[in-house]
Amino acid sequence: MIRTSLPRWSRRIVMSAAIALIGLSGLIQARPAAQNNTHTSKPFQGVKANTGTVTHSVRDGRDVLTLSVDFKAPDAPAPHWQIVDGAGRVYLLQRLMIKSPAGGPDALNRSIVVPSYIHDIAKVQIWCAWAETLLGETTFGMTLPTGLDLEGMTRMMDTTTFTGPKANKGHATFTRSGGVATITLSDDFVVPETPAPHWQLVDSRGNTYLLNRLVIKEDKFNRTITVPEYVGDVAKVQIWCAWAETLLGEATFATPVH
Repeated sequence: MIRTSLPRWSRRIVMSAAIALIGLSGLIQARPAAQNNTHTSKPFQGVKANTGTVTHSVRDGRDVLTLSVDFKAPDAPAPHWQIVDGAGRVYLLQRLMIKSPAGGPDALNRSIVVPSYIHDIAKVQIWCAWAETLLGETTFGMTLPTGLDLEGMTRMMDTTTFTGPKANKGHATFTRSGGVATITLSDDFVVPETPAPHWQLVDSRGNTYLLNRLVIKEDKFNRTITVPEYVGDVAKVQIWCAWAETLLGEATFATPVH
């Protein structure tokens, strides 16, 4: 057995360096996983498209959908990619099969870039544009927000300007960062001169959620709130008078945010 004769202080330096290297190794191994930011759907189900899955990823700041290698193109005329968002809006996109310019067999259009006007994905469907019928569909188990940055950490959207009898200045900004969703009122928002104004959210199905007071005791302005996890999405931000039970003003998002 070889015994070391390093002084105690030298051994401490060696141990500290080893611990630092282990921590750095962990960061190097963990970083690619954070940047991949991929989500894989459940298997497709339907009358014609019922094999494989689809994966969502972010590449160069763009949302991309890619079919798995075991996905089989349905035997149907004019199958297309189709997306349904969290509000039920349907977006017919590219053809699933690309025509060969040389007259050979058609190629499978395995990946598409999600257009920027689609702000979330509830379902991915394969649609027959010729027969106008659904061939198969899948979900990610949740409504998947798009428009994230490269690491999927931050997403921001602004509402329209508030309109109403009392709250009619400024707008609200939705931010999702690190898995936490918040809504913040703009600097030009003016607190309405009414008793007990509150934050209130309305989702895409019309459900209403009365939340925090707009003005905290000692007249402190509650400019930012955290969106509770039980609120599935937010279509409108309202200022509600809890004392008179009346709407003071509201602002809307172009599409519901999650």
